[in-house]
Amino acid sequence: MTSQDIIGLNVKDITFIDNIKSMAVIGSSKRRNFFFLRNHAEHFKGDIYIVHPTIKEIPDFDNSKIYPSLRDIPGDVDFVFISVPSSQIINVIDDCVEKGVKLASIFTAGFSDAGTKEGIQLEKELLSHAQNKVRLLGPNGMGLFFPKLGIAWRRFPNIAGNIGLITQSGGVCNIAIYMAAELGLYFSKVFSFGNGTDLDFVDILYHQINDPEIKIILCYVEGINEDRGKDLMKVFSLNKKPIVVLKGGRTKTGSIAAKTHTASITGENKIWKTIFKQYNLIEVDSLEQLIYTGQLISYYGLFEIDNVAVFSISGGYGVILVDILEEVGIKVPQFSQEIQDKINSKIFIVGTSANNPLDVAAQIYRSQTMHDIMDLALSDKKIDALILDMPSFYFSVKFHLKKDLSFEDNMINNFCLGHKHNKPLIPIIQQVNYPEDRVRAFKKLTERKVPVFANPLDFIPLLPKISKFTKRMKMR
Repeated sequence: MTSQDIIGLNVKDITFIDNIKSMAVIGSSKRRNFFFLRNHAEHFKGDIYIVHPTIKEIPDFDNSKIYPSLRDIPGDVDFVFISVPSSQIINVIDDCVEKGVKLASIFTAGFSDAGTKEGIQLEKELLSHAQNKVRLLGPNGMGLFFPKLGIAWRRFPNIAGNIGLITQSGGVCNIAIYMAAELGLYFSKVFSFGNGTDLDFVDILYHQINDPEIKIILCYVEGINEDRGKDLMKVFSLNKKPIVVLKGGRTKTGSIAAKTHTASITGENKIWKTIFKQYNLIEVDSLEQLIYTGQLISYYGLFEIDNVAVFSISGGYGVILVDILEEVGIKVPQFSQEIQDKINSKIFIVGTSANNPLDVAAQIYRSQTMHDIMDLALSDKKIDALILDMPSFYFSVKFHLKKDLSFEDNMINNFCLGHKHNKPLIPIIQQVNYPEDRVRAFKKLTERKVPVFANPLDFIPLLPKISKFTKRMKMR
């Protein structure tokens, strides 16, 4: 769908970024060992240049690609990363216009984010000099991470995925990208747009909801300019993808912090919440929740959860899980009679029943029996998901009465039963001791797209949010 499909929608076209073939790093610092140049050069698939008025040589870099100014580069330059002092920005942008640069990422801060008249005025001049010929990311932002083309301001995993990320904060970007990689999640395109002088949240969101390579969109947004509200609503109305939003500046103090961070107009939090609800967005409360929500959807797809089976090593911990689940509106019902009878036939520990929640107790050591019980529970049409807690020491044979070297691999396979039934199965492996055993199990499960958590509060509040989104999508 194009912007012409909705009357009056004002968004900027950035589809050209898929065809970036050349780039220049302008202002790379010798003092920092040419940090931005080296990071971009590591994987970039096209021609990369450095622009610096005095430097002639850079260790381990093709010195024939060093030029005193952008205009001196003989070939085309599609994209530039700029880190010169703010006093030099206007001249650099003039060069970009002259050279025919399509996109400029401006790392430099000290514009409207500084809160000074001079900074605000300089930002207006910056936009004016770009003449709508050069699209700008920033200033005061990290710009574009595009692993498919090898564009990266840091040494990020060079693996292209199907998740989009939009943030006003470069620091949030860095944490999110590294955190996601630990969970086996990878991004298609990431935008850190800072002050959003030219390309802002509305433009980038429009691009990502229309990008066929992106299936899930994660956002950290502090605010938008007052004149962009109507366009934002129109873009939201076009969306058919899961959009997960972390809104910064929700409190009075947070709003002040956002203004000094990116000069954003955060607006009333009640208004934002109304908008998120109206347009079926998934709102979260922390960066961790933002990534975990993306993980759950990426691993299990969009799901509806009303009823959950709870398996616990400890009866008391099972009670805790039931309370947490029911407090967020998820029920823990009894199994259907047929399933309960079948599970009962597998139970051999005295005092343990097939009720939901099920106190697994020492039966956990019989990994094949556990497979059968979990398989039965997930086959119950009343059950939408299974949550099981298992402290990390169970993965250590030091605690086994009978050494079973196949136990760990068997349990890893058991935890993958959710994919067989197309229902989320989420293990909680508490970090109580033996961290090396937990890390090992975590890596194995992550490779097989099974999410692992240490704290039920990290994910249980997210389940009804995803479920509600899914139900509302079906109604559209």
